Amino acid sequence: MGEEAKIEFTVTVNWRREDGSIATTQLATLARGACRSAEDVGLQLADAKPILGRLQEIVVSEQLQRYCEAVRPCPRCHHRRHLKDYRRRRYDTVFGRLVVGTPRFDGCPHCGERCITSPVSELLPEQVSPELLHLQVRLAAQLPYRQAAALLDELLPETGGLNYATTRNRTLAVGKRIEQEIRKEIDHPRVAPEPAERMVVGIDGAFIKAGHTRTGQRHQFEILVGRVETSQRGGEAFAVVRDLDPYAKRRVQAILRRCGRGQDTDLRILSDGEDGLRGVVGTWFGKECQHRLDWFHVARRIARIEKEFLYLPCGDDFQERLAAHWANLNSMKWMLWNDGVDMAEFGMTRVRIGLFQHALAHPEANSERFESIEAKLDELRSYLYANRESVMGYAEAYRNGERISTAHVECTVNQLINWRMCKKQQMGWSRAGAQYLLHVKTAIINGRLDRYTGDHSVTGDIAA
Repeated sequence: MGEEAKIEFTVTVNWRREDGSIATTQLATLARGACRSAEDVGLQLADAKPILGRLQEIVVSEQLQRYCEAVRPCPRCHHRRHLKDYRRRRYDTVFGRLVVGTPRFDGCPHCGERCITSPVSELLPEQVSPELLHLQVRLAAQLPYRQAAALLDELLPETGGLNYATTRNRTLAVGKRIEQEIRKEIDHPRVAPEPAERMVVGIDGAFIKAGHTRTGQRHQFEILVGRVETSQRGGEAFAVVRDLDPYAKRRVQAILRRCGRGQDTDLRILSDGEDGLRGVVGTWFGKECQHRLDWFHVARRIARIEKEFLYLPCGDDFQERLAAHWANLNSMKWMLWNDGVDMAEFGMTRVRIGLFQHALAHPEANSERFESIEAKLDELRSYLYANRESVMGYAEAYRNGERISTAHVECTVNQLINWRMCKKQQMGWSRAGAQYLLHVKTAIINGRLDRYTGDHSVTGDIAA
């Protein structure tokens, strides 16, 4: 039996230079035999990688050569400068690592300029393309650094800088750029040209494990997560490590100014009312803001009490008593929704009276279930009175279309922290490293990552 005939494909590239000359280069030759399975059909990723890498090398070389010729004349007197030497420069792209020749030009003797210039170094200040940096940082914000580096190494052509250390360093470097921008806003506060009339800020806290702790430091540290919403500008997420440095409070204030907070902005804060967050509201956001307790956490506490009624002692009249307990509890919830804590106190008393009557009707029953409900009622009462000034106006706010819940902030906590930094990935973090990564993740959520990676990719026109 003779040797099986194969189909050969030759991939070539032609390009036309400015002077009209046409250059041609063969990129690869591929041979394909008969198809015996789905694996034999079409190009494989391993086939495409070297082709794309070679094509990228040609495109970059031609572009840089044209650019260097264009900037070779002296910018002052426009005389052609002398070539001093050539250096070699490494440049990582999504289609492979390139080593390009970078010419250096002497100073101009005609106008007295003595500075030696390297046009390629000025054009490419970093050794990584903006597109690869953007892709690396975006993946590293969602996956552990090792997994992000391994995924890129699997999909992209042979490219340097795809190990986990370089991925981490490049990601944190972008976070440092964002931190520098915020520090600049802190040192030189800007006045919003068109301040927002109303601003709603939902906040929540989360704890993550500390990697290295000094003596006296806790093994966990807290991150304050929030979402800013204005009618004119939409929403924006933020996250700060509370005990990183004295700038945590000022970071949040700078972010609010960037979102349009002015002196006359009506600022409203939503939180779950825990002790730490109550302190943050007054000291970080100013005394002029209005604080509203998150209705989601209130309703969740009431729902737990409602479920406890199902486990009370049963009798012939259990369904009637159960309906009465639920009616009393819903009445208390309605009073809280419409009138605040003071009126809800009356509703809570009615719930307690119903429980007392139920207990008297079943003296033989174990009192643990009644005591459990009483404990939950006491906890709810303490929680409401600790946030008494913030529990009011839910019904009116709901009718006006205002926020009464921090459910959207809970989602932001999942996006920023839980999926990457604690629940899904149990790892330790330094406070500075966590803050830089949080800057990157918030930039992704806010749609601003390309501003810090320099990737403003626009699909070029391709001739048919």
